[in-house]
Amino acid sequence: MASPDNPTQPEASGRRRFTSVRRQIDRITMINRVHAALRSTLNVDDLHSIILTSIISRSALGFSRALLAAYDETTNSFRGIAALGARNRAEHDRLQKEVAAEERSIAEMMRHLDGLDATAEEQSLLRNSMDELTQHSFWITIYQKFGANSELLDAWKKIELFCPRPSGDGDARSGMEFVGQLIEKPGSQMIPREALEKSDLPAELIELLPGASVWSIIRTNKGPRLAVIADRCHQREKLDELDLLHMDWFVGQVALALENAEMVKDLEEAYNDIRALDQLKSNFLATISHELRTPLTAITGYVQLMLGNKIGELSPGQREVLERILAHSDLLTGKVNDVIEIAELESQQARRVQLHPVDPLNVLMHTLPRLEHRRAHKAITIEPEVTAPVPEVMATAITLERIYFHLIDNAIKFGKVEGYVKVRFERDGKDLRLSIIDHGIGIAPAQIEPIFDLFYQVDSNLTRHYQGMGIGLAIVKKQLDQTGGRIQVSSQIGHGSTFTIIYPVA
Repeated sequence: MASPDNPTQPEASGRRRFTSVRRQIDRITMINRVHAALRSTLNVDDLHSIILTSIISRSALGFSRALLAAYDETTNSFRGIAALGARNRAEHDRLQKEVAAEERSIAEMMRHLDGLDATAEEQSLLRNSMDELTQHSFWITIYQKFGANSELLDAWKKIELFCPRPSGDGDARSGMEFVGQLIEKPGSQMIPREALEKSDLPAELIELLPGASVWSIIRTNKGPRLAVIADRCHQREKLDELDLLHMDWFVGQVALALENAEMVKDLEEAYNDIRALDQLKSNFLATISHELRTPLTAITGYVQLMLGNKIGELSPGQREVLERILAHSDLLTGKVNDVIEIAELESQQARRVQLHPVDPLNVLMHTLPRLEHRRAHKAITIEPEVTAPVPEVMATAITLERIYFHLIDNAIKFGKVEGYVKVRFERDGKDLRLSIIDHGIGIAPAQIEPIFDLFYQVDSNLTRHYQGMGIGLAIVKKQLDQTGGRIQVSSQIGHGSTFTIIYPVA
C-alpha cells in the first residue's frame, strides 16, 4: 500500500488532471471577465483604467504593477499617463488580502440569496445583478481603490519615451533606439533587467523596474496608441512564456476596444462640430436678416412717402420707377422675413410646442389676404373645396397659417397665369387631409424628396425663370415636425402638384 508521502501513480495522475482542468477553468474565467470589462465602456479614459486593472488583477493577468503611456503625435513620443500597483511586497500582499476579503463577502451574499423570501423572478434578478458585479464592475473598483500608488504614478508621469523619426525628417531628436526596436517587433517582448540597463532608456524609468518586465505596443488603425509595461516585482513567480501569451491576447482585445472607443469619440467630436456650425449658421442668418430688414424698412417707408406725394408732386416716369423700387423692396423684404423665420424655427426646434384645437378653414380665410397681391398679379383663382363640416385639428394657428402661406405661395408661383389653386378638406378616419392642388409646371419624381431641404432649388441655374431661395418648403417641413403633422406630395411634370398636410382631428 502506498504511504501518504508516496502516492500511487493513479492518484498523482488524477491530481495532475485536476490541476490542469482547474487552470483551464481559471483561464476561461479570466477571458470572460476581461471581455466583459472591455465591453462595458466606449470611453477612452475608462478603458485606460480597465487596462491597468486587468493587468494587475489576480483574476485576470495577475502582474504586480502596470504602467501605461499614451502616444503623442506632436512630439512623436510616449508619455506616461497612468500606473497601478503596490509600492512594495508588503503592500502587494495587503492588496491581495483586501481583494480576497471582498470576494468572500460577495460569495457569502450569493449564498444567502437562496434563503431570501422572494419570488423566483426576484431571486433571478438579484443573482444576475451579483453575477454582473463579480464579472467586471466589482474587481475593477476594488483594485483601483487599493492598488493606486501616487508615488509610482508621479514618477511615471515625468517620463517621456521618444520614438525614432523617419530618416531625412530633419529633427535633431533621433529618438530612442530601444523604443524603435520595440515598435518594429510584433507582439509583446520580455525585457530582462540587464537589457534595460544597457539600453538608452531614461535612468528614472530603469529605476522603476527592478526586474524583468513585459513591454507591449497597442495599435489601432491610426497607428501606435499606447505602450504598456508590466512586471512581477512583488511576486515569487517569475515571468514566463505564458505571461507573454496572455499579454499578446490581451493587447489584441484592447486594440479592438480602443478602436471602437476612438470611433465613437471621433463621431462625437464630428457631431459637436456639426452642431456648432449649424448654430453658427443660424446665428448668422438671424443677424444678417435683422440687419437687412432695418434698411429695407427705411427704403420702403421713404418710397411710400414719395408715392403719396408727401414730399412733392411726381412725374409719371418718376412714379413708375418708384413703384418698381417698392415692388422689389417688398419682394426682398419677404425673402428676408423667410430667412428670419427659418432661423427662429431652428433656434426653437428643441422646444416643446403646446398644441390645441384649431379650425383649419378659419385659418385659411385669415391667410388668403396676405397672398392677394401675388394671386392678383397672375390672375389665379384660389378655390376652397368644402363639401362637409371641417373638423378642428390638433395644431397651432400660427403654424398652420405659415404652412398655408408657403404652400399656396408656391402654388401661385409655379402655377399658370389665370389658373387656379384648390384647397381641399377630407376627413380620413382620425386624421384630416388638407390638400393644396395646383395645375402648374409639376415636379420630377427624383426631385420630390429633396425639395424640403433648406435652400434647395429644383432649377439651380442663375437664369432660372422662377426666382426664390428654397426656404418656403423647408419652413413647412420644420413647422410640421414641431407640431406632429405630416406631408405627402404627388406631382406630374406639366400637370401640377398636390401637397397634402395631415393633422390628427381634435
